[in-house]
Amino acid sequence: MANWVSAGCGAIANELAQAMEKRGQKLYGVVNRTPEKAVAFAEKYGVQKVFTSFQDVCADPAVDIIYISTPHNTHIHFLRKALAAGKHVLCEKSITLNSEELEEAVQLAKEHGVVLAEAMTIYHMPIYKELKK
Repeated sequence: MANWVSAGCGAIANELAQAMEKRGQKLYGVVNRTPEKAVAFAEKYGVQKVFTSFQDVCADPAVDIIYISTPHNTHIHFLRKALAAGKHVLCEKSITLNSEELEEAVQLAKEHGVVLAEAMTIYHMPIYKELKK
């Protein structure tokens, strides 16, 4: 089973933790700009590790996948670090602020042989499937 870390503790990160619980899984770690929020999140969901910095997340060899749900303008900064560290990334939409940032992130993922994905739930909604028909 892969070790996931959530970068961010907002509403969507809570949804991820709850979805993992329904599958009998738990997040491995959490990091947040407000350490108290990370500790409360970890206690709520039984998260094993609270990181004090994103750099520590990237340096931990046990981390397989990083879920980025921070404010949009910070995504590229976290993507650069995570992808360069060889971590797979699931990033909330919008993944970047512009096409240049996206091209950079895609290139970094290719260079480091990792998966970069944007959390686009719309593709899984019944109405979208109907519209596609």
